[in-house]
Amino acid sequence: MFESKVAQEVIGDFQKLIDETPQELVHVRLSSDAWTLTEIVGHLVDSASNNHQRFAWLRQGNLENFPAYDAESWVQAQAYDDYDFTMLAGLWTHYNALILYLAQTTPQGVLDNEWVCPDGSYSLGFLIEDYYTHLQGHAEHYKERLAEVSV
Repeated sequence: MFESKVAQEVIGDFQKLIDETPQELVHVRLSSDAWTLTEIVGHLVDSASNNHQRFAWLRQGNLENFPAYDAESWVQAQAYDDYDFTMLAGLWTHYNALILYLAQTTPQGVLDNEWVCPDGSYSLGFLIEDYYTHLQGHAEHYKERLAEVSV
């Protein structure tokens, strides 16, 4: 069952973390295979974008052949680290307000609709919950990276 309060806390906690991030640290790259803070936020915009579409389609019925996405290639292709952090963070903020609204207004009767993909089937209810679990995991990743680049 979707816990709106938990989702709001996850979003609020990450928003606070973004807001308190010193601008001079957002583009610091520790190694060629480590995302910058800006790239982590960019990935979360990608996640929001892909999940928004899944959620909207699944509210209408089952979904087959909707592609998954490879996080690494999306972050590279979009060159997020060259983009303005404040603009990207604002996009993340507004996108998550929309997704939370969508999750809160999803009718109970469609939560069992399924996304069928090559690695299995996932209900809309599961995907909504998993979205916030994923976000929470990346919030921890962001905190760790912030600590690393703050040294």
